Amino acid sequence: MKTVSVELRGSFDNSYEIYVDGSVVDRLVNDLSARSYGNRPVVICDENTAGLFGQSLVEKLAKLDLDPVLLTVPAGEESKSLNMFSFLLEGMLEAGITRQDVVVALGGGVVGDLAGYVAGSYMRGLNFVQVPTTLLSQVDSSVGGKVAVNIPGGKNYCGMFYQPRAVYAGIEALKSLPEKEILSGLGEVVKHGVIADRELVEYLVANSEGVLSLEPEVMKYTVARCCEIKADVVRRDEKEGGVRRVLNYGHTVGHAIETHLGYRLTHGECVAWGMRIVAAASNAAGMLSDVDLLLHTKVMDSLKLATGQLEVETADVMEMMKRDKKVKAGKIVMVVPRSIGEVEIQEDFPLELIAAEIDRLK
Repeated sequence: MKTVSVELRGSFDNSYEIYVDGSVVDRLVNDLSARSYGNRPVVICDENTAGLFGQSLVEKLAKLDLDPVLLTVPAGEESKSLNMFSFLLEGMLEAGITRQDVVVALGGGVVGDLAGYVAGSYMRGLNFVQVPTTLLSQVDSSVGGKVAVNIPGGKNYCGMFYQPRAVYAGIEALKSLPEKEILSGLGEVVKHGVIADRELVEYLVANSEGVLSLEPEVMKYTVARCCEIKADVVRRDEKEGGVRRVLNYGHTVGHAIETHLGYRLTHGECVAWGMRIVAAASNAAGMLSDVDLLLHTKVMDSLKLATGQLEVETADVMEMMKRDKKVKAGKIVMVVPRSIGEVEIQEDFPLELIAAEIDRLK
């Protein structure tokens, strides 16, 4: 088992561990049975994850007299809503859950974001742990404490920073995913390499077959390394006041594409398109070298990310970008690569280069 520490010692000690292994179920059950995080576990998952993992986990916990509660929501981005938020709060109230209990977020990014927001809000906050079952949630959304739901006008507009007590990432769970979900997670994997670790990008190119086939040791290294990169960024900037914004590489354009398309593409797919667009625009602006753009393109191609044509309206995507939460004094904040492993936050990047690249990929 690989263990990554997230060190968060500001006004309060919000530090926690990330456990990465082939299977993490035994470790999770042992920790819950020891009441390390709370008394009764509330397992929140979607309808797909309930059948794959939720029911069996609840049965194991019930045999230990923990009196677990299982709450499920429909699968898909639509569940990341205020309606489902209210539904879960009511379900916990009816089950008699108290502040001494613990929420177990079992699923992908939608479940993690939704369950984390519920945990942070119910009775003004109770402990929760993340058990991410998708690649995207294992390398990104389960780490860092950003929890939220969507509203009709934008993604993640209603939420908070609320850190988990622990994260349990089991590689075996990835075998249950369709290829589309693996590719979605790989968009975030590449992001971590581009912003902080050229060697990780080169590793992904050299081991692309092992990554795409989910070879266990390759994936344990990949997931743990991404968690290390994100943990270091979060340690320096827990609530996105400065340096943490580098984690938004590809996201400003990607979120705009995601909202414009009504979430028909996954989050990771949209981030991948965003990275392709911004990297090419950075090269056109004379920032990212031809050599590094080639490596950027090579890792995206080798992992089958953002290939083919992008079916969007350029003007609509550009308009959506103006609604981004990171807009500052009317300026769109962009994370732009200067090299593979180094990015820069800019408030005056020439947006016409972004529009031109979207046009080229359409």
